[in-house]
Amino acid sequence: MKLRTIFCAITGLIVPAASAADAPATPPRAQNVILIIADDLGYADVGFHGQDQFKTPHIDSLAAEGVQFSQGYVTENVCGPTRAGMLTGRYQQQLGAERNVGPRRRTLDVPYGLPLEHKLIADRIKEQDIAKTAIFGKWHLGGEHLFDQRLFPLSRGFDEFFGFLEGAALYDDVTNREEKYMRGNELVEREEEYYTDAIGRESISFIERHKDEPFFLYVAFNAPHAPMQAKAEALERVKHIEDPNRRILAAMIETMDDNIGRILDTLEKNDLTEKTMIVFLSDNGGKPNNNFSINDPLRGEKGTYYEGGIRVPFVIKWPGVAPAGEKIDDMVFSLDLFPTIYNALGGEVDESWKLEGINLAPHLGADAAAFPRRTLFWKTGNKWAVNDGKWKLVKEGGEMELFNLDDDLAESNNLIHQNPEIADRLLKAHQKWDDTTVPPNYGWDPKLPYHSERVKRK
Repeated sequence: MKLRTIFCAITGLIVPAASAADAPATPPRAQNVILIIADDLGYADVGFHGQDQFKTPHIDSLAAEGVQFSQGYVTENVCGPTRAGMLTGRYQQQLGAERNVGPRRRTLDVPYGLPLEHKLIADRIKEQDIAKTAIFGKWHLGGEHLFDQRLFPLSRGFDEFFGFLEGAALYDDVTNREEKYMRGNELVEREEEYYTDAIGRESISFIERHKDEPFFLYVAFNAPHAPMQAKAEALERVKHIEDPNRRILAAMIETMDDNIGRILDTLEKNDLTEKTMIVFLSDNGGKPNNNFSINDPLRGEKGTYYEGGIRVPFVIKWPGVAPAGEKIDDMVFSLDLFPTIYNALGGEVDESWKLEGINLAPHLGADAAAFPRRTLFWKTGNKWAVNDGKWKLVKEGGEMELFNLDDDLAESNNLIHQNPEIADRLLKAHQKWDDTTVPPNYGWDPKLPYHSERVKRK
């Protein structure tokens, strides 16, 4: 395990992690949890990772007042599968949810979306009546093809939904001409606000209405995913950026940050700041030639299994549990969020759920238990990767590549010929894990036979 440190503004002390025997006996609790996910945000597109072209003060405040994970990973290099894994706590490849939702499916019997037999964290929360639940923003777990309400958020454990089902939507579709904007199970006729602001508005309303009871709020911003559309006033703030494409991205991210600030202000106004855990991450890496994000110093981008596709900004602010300024270099996975959030809200994970992640709470703070040694896996079709925390084996093209991430974060030096025994060990680990996966149920892959036409929704 790498050294973990807590930076103290007064003493400058560096405190090593304690042993597992020193972990707190009583599981920590939070009255509320807010899970915020950005869409296609680059690793270098936040201030706490060194970005200085534009401002992300509220996202940076979460990092400054919480824990930053330098090796924060998601389960996929594209949007939908990451969300499937994160919200079920299972590798999506074990659920038939390996690919983005698309108009093709394996058989006529499977739905166009996350299989109905697999429970989301919101389902589990509602089963135990633990908290009110809501999602505002991007869904991308099914329902848009054939407009199948069984796959809508209100059928998957959420009390409230305002957003869209697809992988992307316009930011300024006032009359909802795309037929994407929804409230509950119904299309809305108009949305006057820029959509990032609308997501912020709905999140604030939910907090205000449920401030006196526990809640789980999933804020799924579509920013800064394409289409590249920004507000005029936000563009004015970043007019110093010469590249016009990068300027639009900056304006979109600043607007998302503004709305995170509005959410934080609402918590403070209602005396909920100290009672609320907040998680912030991106669903995958940025795509420089599409939304003009930057993943430096990482190699690769969205759609690849190099670090730039799967290592993301990842922060937890949890008053009383996650010390301000803590930075952890151990691997953290988006699969860890289900058990962490569920336990934080007072639930007890059942072994029969077969969750793949760990509860992060015992591993935070000066008296934390050491992170377990583990290996993480990724796969889509014939592309895959496996990472044991130091060594990473990748198959992006025809040949496998082996990288030592401790010494080569940019994945520039393929060491497979110098270390065949390490490559063989990781390859066998991947093959054993791959035996637990199932074929994808749906997607855009032409090998999937059954095709649907998008139905008229009005």
